[in-house]
Amino acid sequence: MRHLATLTGDTIVERLEAFDNAARSYSYSILQAPFPVSGYLSTLRVQQAADGNRSRVEWSGKFTPEGVSAVEASQLFQRIFEDGLKAMATKCTEMGEGPAGEGLSISVTDLSILR
Repeated sequence: MRHLATLTGDTIVERLEAFDNAARSYSYSILQAPFPVSGYLSTLRVQQAADGNRSRVEWSGKFTPEGVSAVEASQLFQRIFEDGLKAMATKCTEMGEGPAGEGLSISVTDLSILR
């Protein structure tokens, strides 16, 4: 389990559900968070681009909205995913994994609402 603190001091507790080194992917669930959803399950996957010189990171999630509309919940996680992927791209650039913006692809592939 991983415990995170938000900037406002809220706690997020995540659990690793699957890890596949060969497929370069992992899935996690959220057990506790200030988000208006339940049944949250997310997967991150890294795929090599066709030219072999770049990678594409995909982040998808499934959840059930609680007390908000499906659109509001999807918009919340869309922003979270985009911010997380941008931070990942910045970190790769800082680590010398390529010039800023070159070979970095940000993709929120799927937000599924469970009913």
